[in-house]
Amino acid sequence: MSGHRGDPDSASLRAIVDVLGHGAGEALMLGHVHPDADVLGTLLALGMALEQAGWTITLGGPHPVPAPLRFLPGAERYQAWTSAPRMYPVVVMTDCPNPRRTEGVLDGARRPEGHLINIDHHPDNHRYGTVNWIDVRAAATGEMVYDLLHALSLKITADIALNLFTAIHTDTGSFRYSNTTPRTLRIAADLVEAGARPDVVSDRLYQQRAVDALPRLGEVLGRIRMEEAGQVAWLALPRGAVSDAFAAAEDLVTYPRSIAGVRVAILLREEDGGIVKVSLRAKGDLAVNEIARRFGGGGHDKAAGCSIPGTLEGVTKAVLAAVREALRGAAP
Repeated sequence: MSGHRGDPDSASLRAIVDVLGHGAGEALMLGHVHPDADVLGTLLALGMALEQAGWTITLGGPHPVPAPLRFLPGAERYQAWTSAPRMYPVVVMTDCPNPRRTEGVLDGARRPEGHLINIDHHPDNHRYGTVNWIDVRAAATGEMVYDLLHALSLKITADIALNLFTAIHTDTGSFRYSNTTPRTLRIAADLVEAGARPDVVSDRLYQQRAVDALPRLGEVLGRIRMEEAGQVAWLALPRGAVSDAFAAAEDLVTYPRSIAGVRVAILLREEDGGIVKVSLRAKGDLAVNEIARRFGGGGHDKAAGCSIPGTLEGVTKAVLAAVREALRGAAP
């Protein structure tokens, strides 16, 4: 296939092949909190491919699969736990830079003498695995799992292709973000050739709104505010304003980001326990992951996030102050 990188020149990739490529075993594909298509698509694809080679695979994490992603092949097998049911000799995590995002499930799942495989493209990954394959050149972790399947000589079936295509599709903002490369599109084409259906992915992700979703979306978008001469747009939502499923399905931060002239878009959602979840998106040369790091978060230059204790009003003021400071520092 044309998207394949060929010779696996990464020592970390070879180390993963050493763990997964020499005889069947048992592994847990472990997801992070509020699993998105980036993590679910890669875990499901890798798990299904390993099962073809005789592996016994369990899939799970701290939160269930959100309704819009239940179309992913194998999603019905993904379990939600407050703690791991037992320990596994191999644990695989994808697209998860911080192990704390498993809410403690990882602690009860990994054997002290076992393998923890960490596959990610986030530059701020904590490198918490026994094997860490971090490739910041990759536009999506799905690209890396694609390479891994080739390195393991595992067949990419139509179901596996659909999972990987969905992961790459979402990790690149439907191929709209600046991280999309020619190689990304070649891999996507290979996955379509293997049986992925772009029309199915787009339909399930963007064309399955509930009857009341548009009126609710209109109410939510009426909360968007702007400042810094239109360079900053933010949306602050109090606890209970929208459901997790609605927020995930609508990808709400994309709306303030879509406004002409906006350089930084912010979504702030008040959650239970006095926590505000913050999503940051950038256009242009500003790196929002540096802003997120100030509050204990991280991510990519153009897409980052963090969770901050405090009130919605207080966190909004603090984040806006940090964004203003970053904008002034980045001013020509």
